[in-house]
Amino acid sequence: MASAKYKICPSCGEHNAPTLMECRKCETDLTGVRVMDSTSEQQAEKERERQPDTSSGGSAPVLVRICECGAHNLPQARKCRECGEDISDIIPTAVLQKEKPFAYELKAVGDDYAVTIDRPVSIIGREAELKEYLGSRMYVSRQHAKLTIAAGKVLIENLSNTNRTFINNVMISSTEPTRLKDGDEIGLGGMEINGERQKDAAYFLFRAKL
Repeated sequence: MASAKYKICPSCGEHNAPTLMECRKCETDLTGVRVMDSTSEQQAEKERERQPDTSSGGSAPVLVRICECGAHNLPQARKCRECGEDISDIIPTAVLQKEKPFAYELKAVGDDYAVTIDRPVSIIGREAELKEYLGSRMYVSRQHAKLTIAAGKVLIENLSNTNRTFINNVMISSTEPTRLKDGDEIGLGGMEINGERQKDAAYFLFRAKL
């Protein structure tokens, strides 16, 4: 049986049908994005992991579209990832930045709450970090998940034995960490069912801070 084909959005990570020219989630231009399947995606991931880690220092010029709000976006982005404004007519500009940022952000889905994750290890839950936001979410455990930043990667590990942790609506393992990618949706204590999120769970978008 042939593997399903798709295009992975370079901006938000959404898996799109191979015929789409724009990401269905964030409207990023997919014209130059190659069609992949699960095998080629794994191979590409392995190639990226073989690349030298330059997170300890140095910088390199990259092209970004700078929105009026100040947010830096990928050069093919059509909408600003921060304010949602149309940036398709903004000419990409070369800027210097660290190749692999150390600071990351968890932004609550459908809410104004956001928090920066910049420590090597963070434990999140109702009685841990983010407790001011998670305290009333009864599907979230007291210590629900662990985030680890190492070698330019962010790993998430489920610590809950009851309502578990989900990445892009897929339950992750409780025996080994899962690598997070920019644009991943984290579900603490719940998943999306028939288009509806569970009100006593918590949902965050994981974003790398440029």
